[in-house]
This record gives sequence, C-alpha cells and structure tokens, in this order.
Amino acid sequence: MKNPLMRRIPRELKDELGKYIVIFLFMILVIGFISGFLVASNSMLFAYNESFEKYNVEYGHFITRDKPGEAALDGIREDGDVDIEEQFYIEPVCTGQNNSSKSTLRLFKKRKNTNLECLMEGEFPVAADEVAIDRMYADNNHFSIGDVIDASGKKLKITGLVALSDYSALFSDNSDMMFDAVMFGVGVVTEQCFDEFVENDQKTTFEYTWDYHRTPIDEDEQIELSKDLMKVVTRYVTVEDYLPRYANRAINFTGVDFGGDSMLMKVLLYVLIVMLAFVFSITIRHTITKEASVIGTLRASGYTRGEIARHYISLPVIVTIISAIIGNILGYTVFKDVAASMYYGSYSLPTFTVLWNAEAFVLTTVFPTIIMFVINLFVISRSLRLSPLRFLRHDLKKQKRSKAVRLPG
Repeated sequence: MKNPLMRRIPRELKDELGKYIVIFLFMILVIGFISGFLVASNSMLFAYNESFEKYNVEYGHFITRDKPGEAALDGIREDGDVDIEEQFYIEPVCTGQNNSSKSTLRLFKKRKNTNLECLMEGEFPVAADEVAIDRMYADNNHFSIGDVIDASGKKLKITGLVALSDYSALFSDNSDMMFDAVMFGVGVVTEQCFDEFVENDQKTTFEYTWDYHRTPIDEDEQIELSKDLMKVVTRYVTVEDYLPRYANRAINFTGVDFGGDSMLMKVLLYVLIVMLAFVFSITIRHTITKEASVIGTLRASGYTRGEIARHYISLPVIVTIISAIIGNILGYTVFKDVAASMYYGSYSLPTFTVLWNAEAFVLTTVFPTIIMFVINLFVISRSLRLSPLRFLRHDLKKQKRSKAVRLPG
C-alpha cells in the first residue's frame, strides 16, 4: 500500500519554504566551495608533484665561497656519482616605474637542464635589456608585461611572467620563518644580461645544483646520499651553504601546505553538515508534534514506525542530494577558480589542468547524505517510540509522571 504521507511532502515543503530555501542555498554554497577547493587543490597538487620530473627539479644545491675550477667540479661529479650544474645568481635592488618601494630580485640565467621555468604569460627574454619575473612577485608589486624596472641602475623590460620550479614558495633564505613575495622575487635573464651585471661589479653567488645518477627510492635514501655527497663536496671546495631538496622550504613548503588545507576543509564540511542535520531534525520533531494525531491514526491502522520514519526522513535527504549535485557542478565550474586564485595568490605555482576528483565527489555528496540520513533517522526513531494511543492524546512527553502527592488530612 502506498504511504499516504508521501503526498504530504510538497505541502510540508511549502509550509516551511523559507527555512528550506535558506538551508538549501547554504548547503549549495558550502558543498560547492569545498568541492571546488578539493578539486583545485588536488589538481594543483598533481601539477606540483609532476613538476619535479617535468621541470627536472634539483635534488639539492651548494654554494661556494669562490668559483671552483673544473677539476674540482669533475672530482665531485666522479666521487659523488652526481651531475653538477652551474646556477649562479645575482641580487640587484629593484624598483618599478611608478613604485618607490625597493625589493630584492634574484636573477638567474635562463636554465637549460635543471630547475626549468614554467612560462605563465608573455615570452622569455632574448635581449640584454629584458627579464622574465615571477608571476606572484609581479602581482604583489603591480608589475606587468611591458613595464620597465630598475635593477641596480640597469633598465630591464618585463617580457614574461614565470614560475620557477625550485621557488614555489619565495623564501629568500631557508632559515626564514615565512616567505615574503613582496620584498623578494626571482626571475631569469639572458646570459649576456647576466654578464653585464657581473661586469658592473654586481655580487655573484656561486650556486651549483646536483642530480643523482641513481634516483633515490625515498626521503630516507635522499638523506643518506646527501650526507655522503657533503663529505665529497667539502673535500674539493669551501662550502658556504649546503641544502638538499628534502630540507629546501622554497621547494617543499607548498606541498606540505596543500595537505593541511585539504584536511581542514574536510573537517569543516562535516561539522557544518552535522549542524544542518540537527537543524533538520529539530524541524522534523516540531512537525511530528504538530501531526501527532495523524501519526497515531496511521500507527493504529497498521503502519509501522519504519514506514512513518521513511516519510519524515525523505525531505532532508532529498534536499541534501540535490544540494550536493548542484554544489559539485558549481565546484567544478565556478568555485575551483576561486580556490585556485587563493593558491596562486600565495604560491608561485605552474599552470594546472582540472582533474576529475572521485574522492572529492564522495566526500561532498555521499558522506553528507549518509550523515544527514543517520542523524535524522536516530532523532526520528526516538520520537516515534511512543504508543499510538499517546500520539492520539498528544501525550509526547517521555519523562515519567511523578506520583501524586498525599495531602494531609
């Protein structure tokens, strides 16, 4: 027999339309934003992890006090079983055309093999008066393609915006508590431009990157190999800084932050869904109280608690499912761009492609529906434990009646 209460769902929805619209819109916004955040985070994390191989990110670098000879470098290569590549840089003080503030711009020659750059916009420099600078540094200092900046007296035209694979977080020094993408940036210039800076007595930092001939299996092996290599390096050159990849915050800080943000968003989603589930349960208990005589009549007519519970639980579950579907659509179209812009505003990341995230769909659709169902089922089941007679009498109080007090004679 068809449950006649099912025909009451549209009327119940109409009676509480304002409340359900607010809950519906709130759930769409919550699920949409968190779905978009998880999709963007997963896609950008994939692009970040892929960049290690795609852009051949270093396994570490060391800085020497003086420029070593080829014999010393060849000795390190042979004894350490590594490839060594020069990655010198200079740090001119930079100001823009309409910007009086000064910042440090760490300039490299365009890389050839290790720590390759991702071109975000524009073109790489080809002339001695051109430069491509980090995208986030450019945004924070209001630089754009075509602007001319002053780098320690030398005029450079910005031709492109890039992301350097070894500077996803702009730490100027690995010991800094936090990176500063306003007062510090990175960029690449042509070899001719770099040589002109050196000729004008710009201080040069002699940095060399290394890459193992045999790829380490995990971080533990990286630690052991880096310790062995350090003994080799110090035999041939005077080292001012020695920084393996696993300890380089400019490379690793971004990846660690991705994981922490995703976990925080998942917890936030479930807390909000639990709160909304209890809001639904309070509304349903009020409806049960109002329709107690109807429920009592149905129970007396042979309808089970399960049939009545299914009726009252259907509306919150339907609202949750529809909200989750619409929220996921918005998450993949609108909110993923919002989340991506938040990450791009904090980190210098390469371009990414949106990936289908099955986990995000399950976390933002299946789990909220289950949470909504379980909480409301628990509350409704407790409310329907009373006998049909008590429903007919509207006697829904569960506490035991106190015994009559004997009055004095």
